[in-house]
Amino acid sequence: MTEEPVRKGVQIKTIILIALVVIIASFCVYTFYDLNGKSFDISNRQVLLIVTDSMDGDVTEYEIDSFPKNTFVMIRHLSEEEKLDISVGDVLSFRYGGILDHHRVIETHFSESYVITHGDNTHATETVKLSDINGKVIGTNHWLGALVSFVKDNFLIVIALIAILAIAGEVYRAYRNGVFRKEE
Repeated sequence: MTEEPVRKGVQIKTIILIALVVIIASFCVYTFYDLNGKSFDISNRQVLLIVTDSMDGDVTEYEIDSFPKNTFVMIRHLSEEEKLDISVGDVLSFRYGGILDHHRVIETHFSESYVITHGDNTHATETVKLSDINGKVIGTNHWLGALVSFVKDNFLIVIALIAILAIAGEVYRAYRNGVFRKEE
């Protein structure tokens, strides 16, 4: 008699676990799709974490809006031919002063092989040679970048919390199985 309720309880837990896995997997797929510029194409892509606030400006009318510090960006690498399709408003990833930077195009000068960029939160401009362009930002995700930044900045605390939860789960499981009951 007691076996039937136990079996139903296991079935319900299994169904809930499968549903949870499907929901999480769907969320991960959608997050990738959104970050990847509404595409599942993974060729010539790079994901980077933005660690400055130079692009944290006002709302824009461009496809890629301003984004704050600790945002993940998806970069699509551009061929030399594709660099000639860059337009005002595009956010580029480029080498400038020895570092990888990410700013918006405000002028194009293809006949001289350069573009002028600036961050949405800065007034300084950069003259960027087409040969220094790494790619174009095609998607952003702030909450995922903020989560990664939090874990990175608080790694030991996160590991301690995971360990505490794992230990508490094992103690609870042992309690339910009667490990702590006194023998009479």
